[in-house]
Amino acid sequence: MLSRRAHHLASHSIPTSCGWQLQWRSKSSHARIAKGDDLGPTRSGDYQTFRARRDGGGKELPLPPLLDPLVIERRALWEAPKAQPKAADFTPFQKKIQANPYAHALSSPVRQCRANIILLPVALLTSLHVRPHPTTGDPWLLPVSLTTVQKYLGPPYHFVESQFLAKQLGKKKQWLRGVYARFEEKFGGNVLKKLVWREDLAQVILDLKQKQLVKKLSWSTGIKGRLTPVASPRPEDIHQVDDVSCILIFRSLRTQANECNDRAKDLAAQMDKWASYVAKNYMDKLDPHAAPHVTHKSPSWYSEPVVPRLQPRAQFPELDFNTTIWRGRKVAVYSLTDLLGEDKARGLIQGSVYAEENCVAVKCARHNVPMEVLLMRLQAYLARPGP
Repeated sequence: MLSRRAHHLASHSIPTSCGWQLQWRSKSSHARIAKGDDLGPTRSGDYQTFRARRDGGGKELPLPPLLDPLVIERRALWEAPKAQPKAADFTPFQKKIQANPYAHALSSPVRQCRANIILLPVALLTSLHVRPHPTTGDPWLLPVSLTTVQKYLGPPYHFVESQFLAKQLGKKKQWLRGVYARFEEKFGGNVLKKLVWREDLAQVILDLKQKQLVKKLSWSTGIKGRLTPVASPRPEDIHQVDDVSCILIFRSLRTQANECNDRAKDLAAQMDKWASYVAKNYMDKLDPHAAPHVTHKSPSWYSEPVVPRLQPRAQFPELDFNTTIWRGRKVAVYSLTDLLGEDKARGLIQGSVYAEENCVAVKCARHNVPMEVLLMRLQAYLARPGP
């Protein structure tokens, strides 16, 4: 017995400071795990493999799933990575989906908005990530996903693609309500206490989105033929153009109704300012919980007395676009002046082959999808709620 055991053990010597040598034995690592037929005679059933008994009687024993070749083979079919589709084998419908910017946006992963707790595709959300300040080292929430192609940037802070909402979250640190447990697990409570939301974050996001769009549009306006000039976005002027996906117009689409809406927004903002002033300075007289006969304390959601306001709740604008009709279906119309500003829009087409054109048509093609997604996201970010 000792000779057989010694065959599987090996001696090792370790020198010590006293000159003595300690000897220990370890098992040999050349053993091979038996699988399938190596375990003996087997019989394959419909769903599993059985091992025959040596005595010829009794019930057959099934092989463990980790050793059963039938189970391993079927599991491999499910665990094998799916082959990448080949563009040359696409059907006409698949080619349409591949060149559709709305399909790409809606097929992006679904994430939760931290402001209103709704689920939306991530292409319709603004993403912020924690990054240290280069000077102080304090953690800041920044839109680094707009400046890098790195896949994983840490736990994200998502909210609806809206400049109006970005400004609202910055007021009275409302964004703190959207910080969730994953942030604390990743960075710890001490880091969250130092987390900074920039006062001009809404404008920073807008500038980065405009910079992204200008970069994409510069590629399209740099060479003649990538965009198709048209007289106007009216149906009769674009009917003869094939495969129209959207229209880019170089002038503004704002009307007198938009100016009236802006004036109404300014009046509502002024009234909201004075309402907040009254609620803050006359809190002892307006607070119902401060009356002498009231014994209970104010609830946790109560922050200030309720006073009349023209806009009592934050409204989320719908994802609405200016459209025109091309061969019986709607296509989006984007104003580069409204999206980029007059100076950036003029600088984009100045000196290009489209400098003398009023508007151009963008063809439905896979290489135009990133640009159209950026147009859609910037249009959604600049949308404002109605009166």
